[in-house]
Amino acid sequence: MSAPAVALHGVSKRFTLYHRGGSGLKERLVGLVGGRREARETFWALRDVGFEVPRGETLGLIGHNGCGKSTLLQIIAGILEPDGGTVSTTGRITSLLELGAGFSPDLSGRDNVFLNASLHGVPTDIIRAKFDEIVAFAELGRFIDTPVRNYSSGMYMRLGFSVAAHLDPEIVLVDEALAVGDEAFQRKCLRKIQQFQSQGVTVIIVSHDLLLVERLCARACLLQRGELVSIGPAADVIARYHQIAAASGEVAGEHRWGSREIEIPRVRLLDAQDQPVTSLRTGETLTIAFGYRAAARVPRPVFGLAVYHEDGTHLTGPNTRTGGLAIPAVEGDGEVRYTIDHLSLLPGRYVVSVSAYDYHLVEPLDHRERVATFTVTEGGTLERFGKVTLGGTWHLVPAATREPVGP
Repeated sequence: MSAPAVALHGVSKRFTLYHRGGSGLKERLVGLVGGRREARETFWALRDVGFEVPRGETLGLIGHNGCGKSTLLQIIAGILEPDGGTVSTTGRITSLLELGAGFSPDLSGRDNVFLNASLHGVPTDIIRAKFDEIVAFAELGRFIDTPVRNYSSGMYMRLGFSVAAHLDPEIVLVDEALAVGDEAFQRKCLRKIQQFQSQGVTVIIVSHDLLLVERLCARACLLQRGELVSIGPAADVIARYHQIAAASGEVAGEHRWGSREIEIPRVRLLDAQDQPVTSLRTGETLTIAFGYRAAARVPRPVFGLAVYHEDGTHLTGPNTRTGGLAIPAVEGDGEVRYTIDHLSLLPGRYVVSVSAYDYHLVEPLDHRERVATFTVTEGGTLERFGKVTLGGTWHLVPAATREPVGP
């Protein structure tokens, strides 16, 4: 059996935090004269983290801000040294972490391409052969001989990504780098990662985009307060992430906006027995129930929801107004329920958003995007292609008789 591309055993990392009574020059001088010592605190960013990544696997690192994801990636990259444990890697590493790190602002984009490549130990002749491809990918053709100090932040980051992505890596470390540039360039970056996967390159991704992690990664690791709490199939680890988020009152990956005249404090996914559910089969019953809270009377609100496939496809967006449920007003606490008696979704991963709007669907009162996820599994249908089943019935009408043949 070949050695894993990345192996971590008992990796720990600590930082020393300094606390001062005042940050100004006067306060610091007074403290020195008075003999006051700075308060110090040891912060463990990582504690006893261990796992292996086989060659060619794509692994996702997920967790809330401050859980240690980026620190762990920097240790794997060799940017930071662990204070405990060991890290071993097999193969050339490209780090898509701080894109453009090492660029000299007074040099042109062209000169920085060769400078950055040399810092990675890549010979000049190899980069010269790839130069046109790097520039084309970064979309900087007529600006490549301009000093990078004149680049916009987007141009700077695109060039950094392009250089790093064209160094023939065997291990690629990605820290939110797929959010570089506009949507079209992000798609290009995603295709580059998928190209790495098809070439058998090992990829480790840190991202808050859980749909992206599940789409790209076979496995995922969940970190919490610097400790590894779950590792396994990406869908299972992401489900664990949502459980932890729900228990703490947070929602993983959620975006929220609105006046909050009505608040939606909770969302529940329920089965036919009114029990919480995260996985169903095609054809089963699903109820999406979300509570509301209105501190004062709100006339004629409209409650709605949306269901998306994991790839971002918007599948449906029903609301109480189009559904014929007129609500004169709400005040206090209550719950809105939308029941699907026969779920027509095919196997896959789905995301739910919920909202409360004014009657004209113009003013958001509380819009919670990507507030819950669920999985539809095999067993309810033999269909596998697409995202929904229409539930129709097939008939064959022979040309001779024109009589329907079927069940």
